[in-house]
Amino acid sequence: MAEDTRTVSPPPRADREERAAKLRRFVGVGGNVLGAVALLVAMVAVAAILVFTNQGVSLGSVLEDDSAGTMTIAFPFLMVLLSATGFFFGQFATRGRWGASEKTTVLSSGSFRVDLRPLSVSLHAVFLVLSGIAWALVVPVPVALETAGTVNPPPGSSAAEQFWFTVVVYAVVTGALTAVVAVSLLKKLSYNRLLERGRGSIVVGSPAQSAWRRFSHIWRGELVLAGFAGAALGLSPLGIHLDSAGYAFAFAGAGIALLVASIVMALNSWRSGLPVERVESYT
Repeated sequence: MAEDTRTVSPPPRADREERAAKLRRFVGVGGNVLGAVALLVAMVAVAAILVFTNQGVSLGSVLEDDSAGTMTIAFPFLMVLLSATGFFFGQFATRGRWGASEKTTVLSSGSFRVDLRPLSVSLHAVFLVLSGIAWALVVPVPVALETAGTVNPPPGSSAAEQFWFTVVVYAVVTGALTAVVAVSLLKKLSYNRLLERGRGSIVVGSPAQSAWRRFSHIWRGELVLAGFAGAALGLSPLGIHLDSAGYAFAFAGAGIALLVASIVMALNSWRSGLPVERVESYT
């Protein structure tokens, strides 16, 4: 009897799971590479803008199609957004498992659920240090150089305006990022312990539990507050450049108030009763 050499096709479900795994790997690698490259481009672009304008070179004299320099200054920000998009898909594909959320009401739960394998505390801390260094290089360093008399563009020139406008824009970006990473790390360190201690006080489906689920678990409201806090704090050193104590104290005060509110919310986010590693979305 001849040997049957026909191959047996894998079951349809196994075939779908294999294709899904390949797609996750592709998105994971592609997204993370895109995120890293775009972030590097943004960093190099900001550094180049500051170096050129600090030497009194107007961006319009280098790029004739951008006489005001606004598109050039916006380019690194667009690269940051592209980086965030790449990392979002890359990290969620690498560390996340997607599924449909358990629906209770339209507003109290999201449409989709992602269970994430969390970053280690040490890697999270590294990101915090790096974002803090980025803010320091973009804001305190130029302010300190100006105080020392080593900022070169003539006051009132296009180069000077572009130099300080770049500092303002990326003070907001790096300040917000630093605060978000810091509050996120605090939440990671405290959430499970606080949830375990207070789990008995959570009534699933109650107005309080649903409100915390919407505010913190779905929308990550404490991190939004942290972003605004970091933006305000990031801008506060510019009071020295403007020779305005009122500016410095106003932004520092607003930033501290928002940061305190963000920390309070982060330390109470366990009241949603849901795992901190889980993410829900309405989309």
